Amino acid sequence: MSRSEAIFGKYRLIQRLDGVDVGEAHLAKLVGVDGFEKHVVIWRVGEAPMRDTGLADAVMLEAKRAASLSHANIAQVLDLGVADGNCFVATEYAPGHTLDSVLGIHPELHWPLAARIAAEVAGALCYAHSRRTPHGELLRLVHRRLSPGRIVLSSSGDVKVTGFGTPWAWTSVEEYRSPERARGEPVDGRADVFALGAVLRRCVADAGVPVALRELIDRAMHRHPEHRLTASELRDGLTRVLHTAERPVAPRELAELASAAPAQSSAPTDDSISDLIERIERTLDSMSLVTSGDVRTMLPLYERLGRLCVEAHAGERGAARMTHALDLADGLGRDDYAALFCRLRGELLAQANRTDESRDWLERAATFRG
Repeated sequence: MSRSEAIFGKYRLIQRLDGVDVGEAHLAKLVGVDGFEKHVVIWRVGEAPMRDTGLADAVMLEAKRAASLSHANIAQVLDLGVADGNCFVATEYAPGHTLDSVLGIHPELHWPLAARIAAEVAGALCYAHSRRTPHGELLRLVHRRLSPGRIVLSSSGDVKVTGFGTPWAWTSVEEYRSPERARGEPVDGRADVFALGAVLRRCVADAGVPVALRELIDRAMHRHPEHRLTASELRDGLTRVLHTAERPVAPRELAELASAAPAQSSAPTDDSISDLIERIERTLDSMSLVTSGDVRTMLPLYERLGRLCVEAHAGERGAARMTHALDLADGLGRDDYAALFCRLRGELLAQANRTDESRDWLERAATFRG
């Protein structure tokens, strides 16, 4: 263990993160047997807030509800509990560059890029807002802190929303706060739609933006919640606007957009990309031979494999694997993962100089609904 690492329960805290309102957040590492390691983000509520039992109970309840989310564009809640007398929530670590850091380098984005990012986020919000309990009741999950700092672009051009399940942790940015929330009134998913509209408005320049996109932004940011678009309506509207662009936005364009921006805290590993690819492939091959168990656990492994293949420029190899991944996602009815695997296959085919096939797969990705 590095001297700079501190032990917190079963986790090793690596680096403290910025942008926290209540308590503190750390990049951390869960260490298991046989060299198993997993990087996560740990949010600790803090000793003073912990004395407020109402807040501690609310933190646990919100994290439990958000733990049911399983979407390719949402950083998952992985663990929650109390360690060393401190309430904590562990969430998926999303490596890459925040949209906030991207905008620090590129103050204005070409509108198709901004619309593609917003469409991915809108799909994630649509999924979260419509999530129900096993009894059919709406969970009424709301992010509450959506801003460019909570949107991450990966090295493969994927988009992740971080912060679901930990709304008290992250700093609230006034620019993205809905009018009803600013007034201290109760909020629902429409506050997230307002925030996403504000994010999109921040990303695009005034010149050259289609009228239809400008209208979507205005409707998403309507001062009265009852007149706002839903996340589903915003996602569908953005998809229609993107169809008017000269060509589809490829994942590599989002990856290139982020490449010049300062990265988040990195999660170093001693394994080479090639070793990781081979290890994941062996695991998937073994799992495919077993008839028992939950095959849904294979989806995030395929996602990781696809991203690593893109990073390693393993075009032909990765494209073949994404075909199997897509079949699995289709069989499970997981359109979010199906769209992701189509995009990854399209990117990998482009690396293999199979341009026409790449374009077909990227266009197919846009037909799915997350």
